[in-house]
Amino acid sequence: MYILLFLLFACNVSAMAPDGVHVHDDYVALSYESPDFDAACAVMDTRKNVSMTGVLVAPDVVLTAAHGIEAIFRDLPQRIEQGFAEIAVKNMVVSFRGKDTITTVPVRRVLVDRRYFEGHDYANREGKFDFAFLKLAAPLHTIVPARVFNKETVSDDALMTVVTYGVVDLKARGDTLVRRAFRLYERDTYFGNPKDPDVLNKSRFLQESSVYFKPTNRLSRPEETDSEEDVRSFDATQNWIKDGKKPYALGLPGTSGSPVFIQLIKNGQKKWYLFGVVISFSHLSGIFHGRGSHEADYILTHHKESLGNYQTIYSLVYQNIQYEQHLPHTKIYAYDPQIMHALMQIMSQSQREWGCQGDAEGRVEVRLVASQKSFMDYCVEPFNKIKDFFNFLYTSLLYCVVIYKEYF
Repeated sequence: MYILLFLLFACNVSAMAPDGVHVHDDYVALSYESPDFDAACAVMDTRKNVSMTGVLVAPDVVLTAAHGIEAIFRDLPQRIEQGFAEIAVKNMVVSFRGKDTITTVPVRRVLVDRRYFEGHDYANREGKFDFAFLKLAAPLHTIVPARVFNKETVSDDALMTVVTYGVVDLKARGDTLVRRAFRLYERDTYFGNPKDPDVLNKSRFLQESSVYFKPTNRLSRPEETDSEEDVRSFDATQNWIKDGKKPYALGLPGTSGSPVFIQLIKNGQKKWYLFGVVISFSHLSGIFHGRGSHEADYILTHHKESLGNYQTIYSLVYQNIQYEQHLPHTKIYAYDPQIMHALMQIMSQSQREWGCQGDAEGRVEVRLVASQKSFMDYCVEPFNKIKDFFNFLYTSLLYCVVIYKEYF
């Protein structure tokens, strides 16, 4: 296992580096592949220049990354209770974009695990605890929260999808609320701090990483003694091919807080579960290049050189259970009780405890958006309606014939 230094995200650089194969519309289409991805949302605070992604984990609670709202914690009074820091906010909203609607609701409070602040400065924050819970002004009944599991054995080649609202790289297009997604095709345990005591624990909090791979033509798996890039890129390529070569990318600073969904098979059906949130990216060699934006600019302008050399870092809402026996090429994960405790705490609190300011009515705004159909969709639509009409007519005639033969 390589000990890697990660680059923490800032909020003023690009959202992701594409794979060089797929175009913008492919990433948008992938975000609507499953209704489970509807739980992802944009998190915005215009006064603090916050623009992140989050995920609905309860009807009135959104989970995101803590580092993106750290500046808000420095400026507002905190209440410390049972290991959590809590603040009231009044300029933050979350927005969910569906195919035809945008749903927006204000945020009332933010709850962050105090373990995240144990580092002495921003660069030493405990990334594995990089979580913030946002309490909404009103529950959402039209959007289903992301699934979580209590305990599961997960295959090493399970598919993962990141859903993001990061749009910094789309400003030239005039887009302000765009939902995109990309696959992660392999994963490995990531230790941001080589002195982390959890490395030695049998049950531990985890960060994982997924390589921004360069597809390889190798037919046999590299030896374990080969380079990390070769081994991980081979595994990612094999999974990419099996999945039909869907869009993949490297999560850059604008992807902060984006949910990572993992696909599990339950009772013969494939379902997507929340696995973690994106918090950073890193050079595969562990070389530190600064605060993020300079390195992101290099990646975007040197695409071919970057493939195989970088990885997306995400923090899990689970612990890895090492002491239990499991099948080869699998790991056992169990829900982190501290994360569950934070969720239960913020869900149980009354909205009146803080006397929060802002939209006192806690209104949920739902508005229609322009259709995202292409020109070709509009051309084909009349023919589809004609085809549907004749199918209906044909079915009706068959039904009439059956009735006639039965009774006459």
